[in-house]
Amino acid sequence: MSKKILCLLTALAVLFALTPAAYSDDLHEPQYSYVLMEGSTATLLYAENGSAVVPAHHSAKLMTLLLTAEAIERGELSFETVLKTSNHANSMQGAQIWLMPGEEITVSELIASITVGNANDACVVLAEAVGKTEEDFVAMMNARASDLGMTSTSYSDCTGISPHSVTTACDCAILASELTKFDNLRDYFTTWVTSVRGGKTELASTNRLILTYDGIIGMKAYYSEALGNCLIAAAERGGLKMVCVIFGEKDEFLRFTTAKEKMNTGFQAYTLYKPKRTDVYTDPIAVSGGEKTEVKTELGELSPFIIRKSAEDGIEISVEYYEDVSAPLSPGDRVGRAVWSSGSEEIYSCGIVAAEPVRKMNIFIAIERALRSIIRM
Repeated sequence: MSKKILCLLTALAVLFALTPAAYSDDLHEPQYSYVLMEGSTATLLYAENGSAVVPAHHSAKLMTLLLTAEAIERGELSFETVLKTSNHANSMQGAQIWLMPGEEITVSELIASITVGNANDACVVLAEAVGKTEEDFVAMMNARASDLGMTSTSYSDCTGISPHSVTTACDCAILASELTKFDNLRDYFTTWVTSVRGGKTELASTNRLILTYDGIIGMKAYYSEALGNCLIAAAERGGLKMVCVIFGEKDEFLRFTTAKEKMNTGFQAYTLYKPKRTDVYTDPIAVSGGEKTEVKTELGELSPFIIRKSAEDGIEISVEYYEDVSAPLSPGDRVGRAVWSSGSEEIYSCGIVAAEPVRKMNIFIAIERALRSIIRM
């Protein structure tokens, strides 16, 4: 047994001992998990072992892509920006495009190298461009994961090759849902074959769905020794976005068939419901301790939500106001909520907020009110 293999097995054994719930005892029998999520609302629809902690592996590269896309959106980079390869990037093992120290390459080529080829060296070049160092970039990755609510995800590198980078199917579905917002990445995610470095490196995608599934947005298919065959897929039809994450599939091809079936079920069974302000009437409510005895109210921000198609005609709306609302109040302060229900199931709620300011009563306001009363007499 080579020293490299021995080191790898030792590292994995240590990690398994530290996180016993994360992995199967047998590397050849990885724990299966899958999630189906509606991506535009990040609504979890179906799951099996969706919270099981697993090695992040190539899924971590989706966070690297997200932070890169956000840097481009902020104007810090462009797809045409030329970056230089560091010695650290050149030292990456595993999947790579064989970048040499000092070699220049565009952001566009680097993104293609990750979306199509899972290149670790390309990943590090982008990480160093966005975060200055990979270490700082990893801190950004973890902060963004926290912002998104990826509560069981922890990254220790930008590529996912470290056994200490972990995630869950649910967290990856949240990440993929966020990535579907970036239309400028779709061509990269749905590219089957391309080349970079002036044609020196050929790349071919392993995600068969980009050739066969209607509405496919893309994402990532890969194999992990610790986890087996994995797939993170996203597609859009009729305003819905279905995100399917499958980890630990034994059969290389079954993951694609399963993802098709799961996403088809989602598209067939669910619809995007867009609540209307005109559907809800809000009343003024009493305010204690204020310059006014009541305050006008209105609905807060409304967002579309997912419902089963069979429940679309049975939606009921109710309003609830908080008791003992007191001054001071500013416009937008929450004073109640509107609830959308199907039968006994609450499926969505929106805040009811103050539509005007209400100052707290004090002696000066009381004197002012008394003077106005006298003037009107």
